[in-house]
Amino acid sequence: MTDPTTPPAKAPTVRSIVDEPASIGDAIVPSVGDWQHAADQGFQRRSAVRFAPPPFLPASARVPRDIHDAFIAWARAGLPDEACGLIAAPTTAEDGGMPTRFLPMRNAAASPYRYLIDPEEQLRVMLDIDDADEVVWGICHSHVASAPEPSSTDVGLAAYPDALYLICSLATPEPVVRAWSIRDGAVSEIVLEPM
Repeated sequence: MTDPTTPPAKAPTVRSIVDEPASIGDAIVPSVGDWQHAADQGFQRRSAVRFAPPPFLPASARVPRDIHDAFIAWARAGLPDEACGLIAAPTTAEDGGMPTRFLPMRNAAASPYRYLIDPEEQLRVMLDIDDADEVVWGICHSHVASAPEPSSTDVGLAAYPDALYLICSLATPEPVVRAWSIRDGAVSEIVLEPM
């Protein structure tokens, strides 16, 4: 018999639909089993962190309204799948950087449950950001039918600790965007201030 006070050892089962690339996996998109592995790693990393204060104070970040609105429009345009993109700035949010542009990108996973920035497009965009002497200020994606909070998979795949992770939830009639810092499994909300 399972002890109800013991937390589960792994993340909930990742979801999939039959016709998405992850259902079988391919040269670019990992299989559902690989996504589950990432979710389990994120779940374990997050469970190991008891308290995670924001990485910087004040725990807020300003974003121009046009960039905020462009992200929401891109998220809506991506339906029924998740949408993704990057936000560039001269410096990170932690260093007070103000975003200069939203870069919408293709979701190679073509799924309502996950996103994968197209690797070739990501390389081109990252080189463009570097050439402009900018940094990745934010990594954006949408949640089609869930809250704007990082999933276990999001935590497991977070590879840019200096960037904010912005999530746009389309689960309600009015989209909601929230921002997060994800560092070594520690997840902290950063209050987003559209201006």
